[in-house]
Amino acid sequence: MGSKKILLPFQKEFYSGVKSHKYAIWLASRQIGKSFCVSFIALDISLEKAGATTVVVSASERQAVELLSKVKLHVRAFKELGRALNVSFFEDVRTNVHKVEFPNGSRIFSVPANPDTVRGFSADLLILDEFAFVQHDDELWKAVFPMITRRKQSKLAITSTPKGKNNMFYKLWTEAQKDPLWYRQKTDIYDALRQGLEIDIDALKRGIRNEEAWRQEYLCEFVDEAGALLPYSLIQSCELRPEEVLVENLKEIKGDIYVGIDVARRRDLTVISVLEKLGDVLYLRKLELLYNLPFNQQLSIADHFTAYARKVAIDETGLGMQMAEELQRRWGETKVVRVYFTAKTKEELAERLKRKFQDKLIRIPANEELREDLHSVQKTITPSGNVRYEGQTRDSHADRFWSLALSVYAADREEERITGPLLFASAHPSKGTEYGIERMD
Repeated sequence: MGSKKILLPFQKEFYSGVKSHKYAIWLASRQIGKSFCVSFIALDISLEKAGATTVVVSASERQAVELLSKVKLHVRAFKELGRALNVSFFEDVRTNVHKVEFPNGSRIFSVPANPDTVRGFSADLLILDEFAFVQHDDELWKAVFPMITRRKQSKLAITSTPKGKNNMFYKLWTEAQKDPLWYRQKTDIYDALRQGLEIDIDALKRGIRNEEAWRQEYLCEFVDEAGALLPYSLIQSCELRPEEVLVENLKEIKGDIYVGIDVARRRDLTVISVLEKLGDVLYLRKLELLYNLPFNQQLSIADHFTAYARKVAIDETGLGMQMAEELQRRWGETKVVRVYFTAKTKEELAERLKRKFQDKLIRIPANEELREDLHSVQKTITPSGNVRYEGQTRDSHADRFWSLALSVYAADREEERITGPLLFASAHPSKGTEYGIERMD
């Protein structure tokens, strides 16, 4: 099957590299059709060689399903073409959630990045998609590399947008530069635009979170994480799939609950973090984002969460003072801890949160907005020698970070006895649709 009329020049260039080398690695911008290209390569290889096995490994279950859906899209297109030409080959293609099987015996598997799952395959072509974002990438690499080296005809293709330097993708990209067995290609957003990709660069820039994210995700730069308090690798080491950590209703939580409330100051976003403590580990069970809500509605929601909590820590800086005073009046000084943000308290909160990540005593859902918010906070030294902790993304001033830090602070004060009013729960379960708020799922 020819690719001339289906793939753009930079996509064809990568496919050519895959066919001519045992190993190929593609450093690529977001939104340039990486997955489309990978899915087409998998399909074309399957049609060219009877009995071929292609395994595509994605960073998550959702991404694995989405990538195979692109393969199925190609199959449907060729099925329609086959009908017009009276060719029945694609009529007999069989599919399920993770596999496409062709009449010539070729198969395409698309699976999430689980080392134990991948070890069970013997592949003609192994594709690691968005490899920089794979959790435990070193373990996955140890599992897949022997699969490729022990079979002379096996090939490996790796694609990803960069994500800092502390991962296997950066290491392989760097080492491939001096290894003739590797094909190495870089395609940033401007390369793709020059080669025919239809995309609005200005619209992309308006939607990006910050300059660092633009440089990394669209200009393909491995941004140095030296200034980030929480590097991506540290954050991801404590991530779980959302369904493994988030709950719909607070009544599902069996352990002690600790709440952190970062009240809107400049961007009209209030964030409430809800942690459950199981043993020594804290689990982020809810992250409520309250946009542009009037004070009384925010107070009602905060009061609802406080009802379930063993302890609450709330930012009383600026606009938070009124809410903090009212919650403390209702629930008592021991249960509701008011925190005034100064340089010293922000340092204590930030470093306490960092230690939880370093000691693997916190678990959070894998979510891009949360990850970027946590990563945005920088530790800097002012000319006068003072330490500052500041961060900003497109929709917040690291509000998720400070809310989570406050909830961790509340949990660490567990030894204080709760002497506030009798604990009660709202008659209404916590649902974002009832509040008119946005929940991170």
